Amino acid sequence: MKTEPPPQLTLALPEEAVAGFASLLQHGILYAVDQPVAILPFLLALPGFTSEYIEKTVQTIFIDGIAADSLDRSLAAGSTLALSAAMPGLAGAIFRRQGLHGSLRSQPAAKVATNPSASGFITLKLFNSIAADRVRDLLIQGICISGKALHDFAARREHLFQPPVVLSFAGQALDSADLLGVVAGIPVLMVKARLMPE
Repeated sequence: MKTEPPPQLTLALPEEAVAGFASLLQHGILYAVDQPVAILPFLLALPGFTSEYIEKTVQTIFIDGIAADSLDRSLAAGSTLALSAAMPGLAGAIFRRQGLHGSLRSQPAAKVATNPSASGFITLKLFNSIAADRVRDLLIQGICISGKALHDFAARREHLFQPPVVLSFAGQALDSADLLGVVAGIPVLMVKARLMPE
């Protein structure tokens, strides 16, 4: 059975406005899957996630809220993968992958139980410098996100959606004042950026 693509919110915005959307990636990008996916190939398929970038920059990994030392596992529908660069202080040392203080974690990372026939979404959350590094390419490619997540983000950062940013939803012009009401009840939508010429 073929599923309809999600409705699309297009943001036409100047280059310098892109960085303001980095924290949107903390709310969770949704990827449709119909079977478990191996984490490393999944990440390598995303823009800018080269093997070198992952090795040097991805220092903290959480799978379904549990710190993990390795990307050598699979995610099933309903799973959440959160990636962060090095975090400061003792917490950063404890949760850093393959770090010396990993034994201080309250619970070990367990292998994710997978149901090969389950379909749905896996959620990718990106934090700190990883979000800042990757937001431009991800938005230009387009990301799927829940309407509630976009609503919550936009409610706190309304200025990001004001002119000169131009909004269109499902191919129709959208006033920034109407954005919150339009997206709130949509389960999943695509957010895509188009950079304005200099």
